[in-house]
Amino acid sequence: MKLKQVLFLLFLILGCNYNPKNSTFLPPEVKWTNNDEHPSIDDCDKYDIEIDRINCFKSKIITLIYSNINLEDKLVSNKINDTVFLSLLIDELGQISLLNIDNLDGVLIEIPDIESILTNSLKNIPSLYPATKTNLGIPVSTKFQLPLILKSN
Repeated sequence: MKLKQVLFLLFLILGCNYNPKNSTFLPPEVKWTNNDEHPSIDDCDKYDIEIDRINCFKSKIITLIYSNINLEDKLVSNKINDTVFLSLLIDELGQISLLNIDNLDGVLIEIPDIESILTNSLKNIPSLYPATKTNLGIPVSTKFQLPLILKSN
Protein backbone atom coordinates (compact mmCIF):
# COMPACT_ATOMS: atom_id res chain seq x y z
CA MET A 1 0.00 0.00 0.00
CA LYS A 2 2.87 2.33 0.85
CA LEU A 3 4.43 1.60 -2.55
CA LYS A 4 1.23 2.68 -4.32
CA GLN A 5 1.19 5.96 -2.41
CA VAL A 6 4.83 6.67 -3.24
CA LEU A 7 4.27 5.88 -6.93
CA PHE A 8 1.16 8.06 -6.98
CA LEU A 9 3.04 10.95 -5.35
CA LEU A 10 5.91 10.51 -7.84
CA PHE A 11 3.41 10.50 -10.71
CA LEU A 12 1.86 13.77 -9.44
CA ILE A 13 5.21 15.47 -9.09
CA LEU A 14 6.36 14.47 -12.58
CA GLY A 15 2.95 15.25 -14.10
CA CYS A 16 3.00 18.81 -12.77
CA ASN A 17 5.90 19.84 -15.01
CA TYR A 18 3.54 20.79 -17.83
CA ASN A 19 4.27 24.28 -19.12
CA PRO A 20 1.64 25.74 -21.50
CA LYS A 21 4.22 28.14 -22.93
CA ASN A 22 6.02 25.16 -24.44
CA SER A 23 2.85 24.04 -26.25
CA THR A 24 2.87 24.04 -30.05
CA PHE A 25 -0.92 24.52 -30.33
CA LEU A 26 -1.91 27.65 -32.27
CA PRO A 27 -5.54 28.78 -32.18
CA PRO A 28 -7.13 29.31 -35.58
CA GLU A 29 -6.58 32.77 -36.96
CA VAL A 30 -9.77 34.80 -37.08
CA LYS A 31 -9.82 37.44 -39.80
CA TRP A 32 -12.82 38.91 -41.55
CA THR A 33 -12.61 37.99 -45.23
CA ASN A 34 -14.79 38.46 -48.30
CA ASN A 35 -15.87 34.82 -48.04
CA ASP A 36 -17.46 35.32 -44.61
CA GLU A 37 -21.22 35.64 -44.37
CA HIS A 38 -22.62 38.92 -43.07
CA PRO A 39 -25.74 38.90 -40.88
CA SER A 40 -28.94 38.38 -42.81
CA ILE A 41 -32.72 38.22 -42.67
CA ASP A 42 -35.12 35.89 -44.51
CA ASP A 43 -35.99 38.12 -47.47
CA CYS A 44 -32.38 39.03 -48.25
CA ASP A 45 -31.05 35.51 -48.78
CA LYS A 46 -32.43 35.48 -52.32
CA TYR A 47 -29.65 37.80 -53.53
CA ASP A 48 -26.53 36.16 -54.90
CA ILE A 49 -24.31 39.24 -54.83
CA GLU A 50 -23.01 40.05 -51.35
CA ILE A 51 -23.36 43.83 -51.60
CA ASP A 52 -27.02 43.42 -52.61
CA ARG A 53 -27.61 41.18 -49.58
CA ILE A 54 -25.94 43.71 -47.25
CA ASN A 55 -27.96 46.62 -48.68
CA CYS A 56 -31.17 44.59 -48.44
CA PHE A 57 -30.36 43.66 -44.84
CA LYS A 58 -29.69 47.27 -43.81
CA SER A 59 -32.84 48.59 -45.48
CA LYS A 60 -34.97 45.82 -43.90
CA ILE A 61 -33.57 46.57 -40.44
CA ILE A 62 -34.25 50.30 -40.85
CA THR A 63 -37.79 49.53 -42.07
CA LEU A 64 -38.40 47.25 -39.07
CA ILE A 65 -37.09 49.91 -36.66
CA TYR A 66 -39.32 52.59 -38.21
CA SER A 67 -42.35 50.29 -38.07
CA ASN A 68 -41.74 49.54 -34.39
CA ILE A 69 -41.12 53.12 -33.23
CA ASN A 70 -44.14 54.63 -31.55
CA LEU A 71 -43.87 58.42 -31.43
CA GLU A 72 -47.59 59.15 -31.83
CA ASP A 73 -48.02 60.50 -28.30
CA LYS A 74 -44.85 62.64 -28.36
CA LEU A 75 -45.28 66.38 -28.70
CA VAL A 76 -42.29 68.45 -29.76
CA SER A 77 -41.95 72.20 -29.47
CA ASN A 78 -39.50 72.55 -32.39
CA LYS A 79 -39.36 70.70 -35.68
CA ILE A 80 -37.01 67.74 -35.78
CA ASN A 81 -35.10 66.88 -38.93
CA ASP A 82 -32.00 65.02 -37.76
CA THR A 83 -30.09 61.91 -38.63
CA VAL A 84 -28.90 59.78 -35.73
CA PHE A 85 -26.50 56.90 -36.12
CA LEU A 86 -27.36 53.66 -34.37
CA SER A 87 -24.49 51.37 -33.39
CA LEU A 88 -26.00 47.90 -33.33
CA LEU A 89 -24.79 44.47 -32.30
CA ILE A 90 -26.09 41.21 -33.70
CA ASP A 91 -24.84 38.45 -31.44
CA GLU A 92 -24.03 34.87 -32.40
CA LEU A 93 -27.64 33.87 -31.65
CA GLY A 94 -29.08 36.46 -34.03
CA GLN A 95 -30.38 38.83 -31.34
CA ILE A 96 -30.04 42.54 -32.09
CA SER A 97 -29.20 45.14 -29.45
CA LEU A 98 -28.42 48.84 -29.32
CA LEU A 99 -24.85 49.72 -28.34
CA ASN A 100 -24.77 53.48 -28.86
CA ILE A 101 -26.54 56.38 -30.54
CA ASP A 102 -24.43 59.12 -32.12
CA ASN A 103 -25.53 62.66 -33.08
CA LEU A 104 -28.37 62.57 -30.58
CA ASP A 105 -28.04 66.02 -29.00
CA GLY A 106 -30.73 67.84 -31.00
CA VAL A 107 -33.25 65.01 -30.71
CA LEU A 108 -32.68 64.52 -26.99
CA ILE A 109 -33.88 68.05 -26.25
CA GLU A 110 -37.24 67.34 -27.89
CA ILE A 111 -37.60 63.62 -27.05
CA PRO A 112 -35.67 62.86 -23.84
CA ASP A 113 -36.61 59.16 -23.81
CA ILE A 114 -35.59 58.46 -27.43
CA GLU A 115 -33.00 55.89 -26.32
CA SER A 116 -35.59 53.74 -24.55
CA ILE A 117 -37.99 54.12 -27.50
CA LEU A 118 -35.31 52.87 -29.92
CA THR A 119 -34.29 50.05 -27.57
CA ASN A 120 -37.92 48.93 -27.34
CA SER A 121 -38.30 49.06 -31.11
CA LEU A 122 -35.32 46.70 -31.46
CA LYS A 123 -36.94 44.19 -29.08
CA ASN A 124 -39.74 43.67 -31.58
CA ILE A 125 -37.40 42.75 -34.44
CA PRO A 126 -37.48 38.99 -35.08
CA SER A 127 -34.36 36.91 -34.67
CA LEU A 128 -31.83 37.38 -37.46
CA TYR A 129 -29.25 35.14 -39.04
CA PRO A 130 -25.91 35.97 -37.40
CA ALA A 131 -22.69 36.55 -39.29
CA THR A 132 -20.69 33.39 -39.94
CA LYS A 133 -16.94 32.81 -40.08
CA THR A 134 -16.83 30.50 -43.08
CA ASN A 135 -13.29 29.26 -42.45
CA LEU A 136 -14.40 28.08 -38.99
CA GLY A 137 -18.10 27.52 -39.72
CA ILE A 138 -19.25 29.26 -36.54
CA PRO A 139 -21.66 32.15 -35.95
CA VAL A 140 -20.05 35.33 -34.62
CA SER A 141 -21.17 38.68 -33.23
CA THR A 142 -21.15 41.65 -35.56
CA LYS A 143 -21.24 45.39 -34.91
CA PHE A 144 -22.45 47.83 -37.51
CA GLN A 145 -23.82 51.35 -37.78
CA LEU A 146 -27.04 52.51 -39.46
CA PRO A 147 -28.33 56.03 -40.08
CA LEU A 148 -31.85 56.73 -38.83
CA ILE A 149 -33.62 59.89 -40.03
CA LEU A 150 -36.02 61.43 -37.53
CA LYS A 151 -38.48 64.07 -38.74
CA SER A 152 -41.41 65.71 -37.01
CA ASN A 153 -44.55 66.96 -38.69
